[in-house]
Amino acid sequence: MGIVLKLTVGRTEPVLRGEDHFWRVIRTLGANNNLFTVSDIAAVSQEPHSGTIASYLRRLHLAGIVVRDGKRRRAEGGKLEHIYRLLNAPTDAPCVDKAGNARPRRTAQQQMWNVMRGPIGRSGFSYCDLVSFGSTDDLPIHSVAAKSYIARLKRAGYLLPVDPGGPGVPAVWRLKPSRNTGPKPPMILRAKMVFDQNRHVLMGDLIAEEDAS
Repeated sequence: MGIVLKLTVGRTEPVLRGEDHFWRVIRTLGANNNLFTVSDIAAVSQEPHSGTIASYLRRLHLAGIVVRDGKRRRAEGGKLEHIYRLLNAPTDAPCVDKAGNARPRRTAQQQMWNVMRGPIGRSGFSYCDLVSFGSTDDLPIHSVAAKSYIARLKRAGYLLPVDPGGPGVPAVWRLKPSRNTGPKPPMILRAKMVFDQNRHVLMGDLIAEEDAS
């Protein structure tokens, strides 16, 4: 069995990567008709692969949200890269596919969170309720995912027990009023870290990414 660590997290800092972060940077860099490149975004991000940023910009370009305005050489390596200009700047990060078509920004966690915060959830919910009322034709909620999300939110202090349930009867929960923090669901994160087994300490920064499983 591998080593198991229980960590107490104090002050945390946001991870500067992902489409939401890229979009915030794009809106800032592109304000007042200013130009920007992949390198400009990468300089204020923690994304190790510039291709991830380039891919997002290509999709935004196909969607008509940004436009290319020539090329220039990168400071490092001297390679040419596209220069972009922002045409449309909605507050929320655009969600577009590889062809530049808008796609719904919905996840199973979002749909379960909506149930928890809605009228059904306020009177108490079980994993069965998340499956029944959170599922849609194109995005069904599976019982394993519902049970897992409830278990993780319970450990994080989001839920109050209403009925412990029993054999063949699922437990019922209610969202704590103090943890009903807004419309976006709590994200389940997967941490990457370096643990020195000789000194029994964590080394470097702890980087957390969304666990979409």
